[in-house]
Amino acid sequence: MAHNRYLVVSDLHLADIEDHADGWKRHKSSAWIYDDEFDRMVAAFEADGDPDDRLTLILNGDIFDFDLVTAVPDPAPWPVGPLEHEYGLAATAPKSAWKLERMLADHPRWIATLGRLCRDGHRVVLVIGNHDRELWFPAVTRVFVDAVSAVVGHAVPADRLYVEPWFFYVPGEIYVEHGHQYDYYSSFRYNLEPVYEMRGEQHLALTTGNLSNRFMLGNIGYFNPHATDFILSLVGYVKHWFRYYAFTRRWLMLTWFLGSVRSLAGLLNIRGRLKRNPPRDYDRHLDATAERYDIDPDTVRALYALRREPITKRAFKIFREFWLDRLTLAVLMVLGTVTLLVAPVPVWLKVMVPLTGFPLLWFIYQWLAGNDNALTLEQKTHTYAHAIASLVPVRAIVFGHTHVPNQIPLSRDVTFANSGTWAPIWDKEKLEHAAGLRNYVAVAVGEHGRCDVHLGSWMELHPGSAAAKSLSDDRPTR
Repeated sequence: MAHNRYLVVSDLHLADIEDHADGWKRHKSSAWIYDDEFDRMVAAFEADGDPDDRLTLILNGDIFDFDLVTAVPDPAPWPVGPLEHEYGLAATAPKSAWKLERMLADHPRWIATLGRLCRDGHRVVLVIGNHDRELWFPAVTRVFVDAVSAVVGHAVPADRLYVEPWFFYVPGEIYVEHGHQYDYYSSFRYNLEPVYEMRGEQHLALTTGNLSNRFMLGNIGYFNPHATDFILSLVGYVKHWFRYYAFTRRWLMLTWFLGSVRSLAGLLNIRGRLKRNPPRDYDRHLDATAERYDIDPDTVRALYALRREPITKRAFKIFREFWLDRLTLAVLMVLGTVTLLVAPVPVWLKVMVPLTGFPLLWFIYQWLAGNDNALTLEQKTHTYAHAIASLVPVRAIVFGHTHVPNQIPLSRDVTFANSGTWAPIWDKEKLEHAAGLRNYVAVAVGEHGRCDVHLGSWMELHPGSAAAKSLSDDRPTR
């Protein structure tokens, strides 16, 4: 058997529980809690090894989803603004610590699993992703560590339970990173110091993906933010509105518009503050990483250089991401139609331009603008794994982030895998679990450098409409 065994899971998206009878925010419902299944999976891997084997559970990012927590304490121990009451607390150390405490309170079995693993002499490593980047604050990390230690009954040694801000690496064996830095919708400008100063307090410099979830998707409760059902065509959005909003008191268009404006304002505010006051001596974080893993500093800088610059440097992409470009074009077309109606021009021109010219202009614009989005970006992740394999000696490279489980051989000796997701994703018609998820990547390193990489799903096979549906038909994302 192997001497070192690694169990990698990612994108659990644990949050506080909300139950609504009408299906609003179904992704936060108690019906989708999987803590018992997670415990059984970890226990099975614990048992499947020799007594002298060491199991490392690597929680590879987006384990918690801070963006989904909209609750506010009452009374609050600190000032809470109007936007926070509507969209959730700001991403500061004390408020994020409170959010994590609330999430953990709804998942005692999950924390107990980690505690048992540490108590049995194994190791737990949490690599921060984009939706749980608030763990960067030491106070928030302390909440997590203290919760696990409370289960154990004493403080867990720092080498058996810790949080990594970037990656986990064992030379010659494994490299694990969440992968959001290769996605310009989710990458942080300064991933290892992702904060800015406002009113004397550090705030997390949220990405496009974070802000979209907080201000839009988190308040459009009939969309599942863990899947792709929120990426629709214009006709698709109209159908969605008729089905869920037309005869209710909830607003889709207003929520989208206000959320887009607030997300855009937040992005511009963060970009401006980081531009005026970037972190001082940022390279110290890279040097600390090099020292911690005994990697040449130039190699660490080469790894860091692989990241994608965030979308905040691409004004058109920002505008398009929130559909503001299409809104502007639609408004101009409406104004053009009204102008033609009142203008002294031939009737055929009044009719033909709105009915043929404007639709043609719309399709030409859509073609020129391109279709690069979160779904197309996920197809390129293995290329970054290739680059990493050329920089550090490893046998297995594991990412998360895309929610799409896959395994690709990079060479005779190196394998890349994506650890998929445990987030609530279901078949839309029967509300059954989507097949093939609740994933894990098991890496076993034995004598003479032999390395076995296995991508699996901790789900029973239930033939039916959900099981027959290919994952590629509705690929989940972030």
